[in-house]
Amino acid sequence: MSLSIAATLDAAQQHFHAGRLDEAAQLLSEVVEADPANGDALEGLAYIAANRRDAALAADYFDRAIAHLPITPERLRDAGAASQAAGRHARAVELFEQSLQLAPRDLVTLNAAGMSLSELGEHEGALQMLIRARDVSPGMWQIHYNMGRALGFLGRYDDEMAAYRRAIELKPDCVAAYVNLGVALRDLHRFDEALRVFKKAVQLDPNDAGVRTNRSHTNLLLGQFEHGWREYEWRWRDGKQPLEFDGERLWLGDAPLAGKTLFVHNEQGFGDTLQFVRYVEACKKKGAHVVLRVQNELLPLIASYSGADVVIGMRDEVPPFDYHCPLLSLPFALKAHASPIPSATPYLHADEARREPWQQRLADELRPRIGVAWSGSRTHVNDRRRRSMQLAEWATLFEADASFVSLVKDVREDDRETLSSLSASGTVQDVSDSLASFADTAALIAELDLVICIDTAVAHLAGALGKPVWILLPYSPDWRWLLNRTDSPWYPSARLFRQADRIDWAPVIAQVRAALDEFVGSIERG
Repeated sequence: MSLSIAATLDAAQQHFHAGRLDEAAQLLSEVVEADPANGDALEGLAYIAANRRDAALAADYFDRAIAHLPITPERLRDAGAASQAAGRHARAVELFEQSLQLAPRDLVTLNAAGMSLSELGEHEGALQMLIRARDVSPGMWQIHYNMGRALGFLGRYDDEMAAYRRAIELKPDCVAAYVNLGVALRDLHRFDEALRVFKKAVQLDPNDAGVRTNRSHTNLLLGQFEHGWREYEWRWRDGKQPLEFDGERLWLGDAPLAGKTLFVHNEQGFGDTLQFVRYVEACKKKGAHVVLRVQNELLPLIASYSGADVVIGMRDEVPPFDYHCPLLSLPFALKAHASPIPSATPYLHADEARREPWQQRLADELRPRIGVAWSGSRTHVNDRRRRSMQLAEWATLFEADASFVSLVKDVREDDRETLSSLSASGTVQDVSDSLASFADTAALIAELDLVICIDTAVAHLAGALGKPVWILLPYSPDWRWLLNRTDSPWYPSARLFRQADRIDWAPVIAQVRAALDEFVGSIERG
């Protein structure tokens, strides 16, 4: 290395330690421009990018740097941490494992490797990495907490709760461990214990949004709507979704609406919009001029909804408004706990022009027409763990004397071969290419006799259209389906089929098949 480059690197280091990142970055960039293989300069730029919270850039620089520098466990660990922060978990695991070959008992690396393995869905690998960390330092509460998460994903619920309790023993004010313990107890239907744990967590930190939102979900699941809707407003503080518009103009029922423009905007998923749009009409009845925004995919369906004065999509410009309200805040703002859930259906309607092609396509089918949706959005937090199934698990249903149509738009790789086989045999029609929007799916559903689905947007669409819909629910369902009932106060046309335990769907499929045979026998089409 020439003296000028060495001096430049030294000056850059001084700037970095003094917090003058721009000056340091400028000098290091000059070195890299002159010598693209200068690992010291590349590594310096990586640390600057990490300091600026640009994880992707930091990871890129680290990957370039380690190709030109001596390998050390610390260097590999830091590079892995940058990839982890950038969401590149496979690369992070690769770097962490290389680091552990040189320093197999490094706690930070073991714990970090466990986290990235968990993010990749490799929960057994994550657990084994965390066990190694625990063996090195059994008194480190974070390790037991992370083990609890891995054990939960593996379905080892007693061990999961034991891990959280050990974390609490080591750190009695560990609110996060209390929250996860409460969720685990709730998922086992030990609701009194769960609520006691949440109460303890609130006592430790009254402002912890995770505690409040999980307690709200528990109360809503139990039908305790007054408490549930109130604490549901904490969802804006848990870091998962920011409040999109001006908080000063947020309407939560505390101001008269007569003569005012209320902007009601979508949040969360398609099913949430389909379910809660029913409350918009109540705002209009209070004298508000209601502008409703929905996801673009829902706009062709909801554009004609009579409960709003104007319906716009995500690409449209938001007009001036006096107040705004997120869609799922309407029950709280309207004090909906004091009245029955508005359940008059249909409150959404399929477009007649879109129905006509389906009428022609299905005209020759005299058997009962059944729409099926066995899987939902891949990005849903509880998708594969709880609600979605594989199409092959539904095989016995397709033996019924009926005509089946797939309502799944995005067919997963592990279902495509099964669906292709069922489609080739004429057992299940795959019409995914014809489902461009929810308006198309609604038009198809309108021509069916029954929809059978898991807890996904299709369930809410069928319910909002007033179509008979059978919904297969996991043992620990989403809060909106409540407990211990086969009907739904949200959708009079719905029938609920519930898991009796957290693993086995076979008894649910058997119940649905028996009910389907009865339903098929009751349908006559001339």
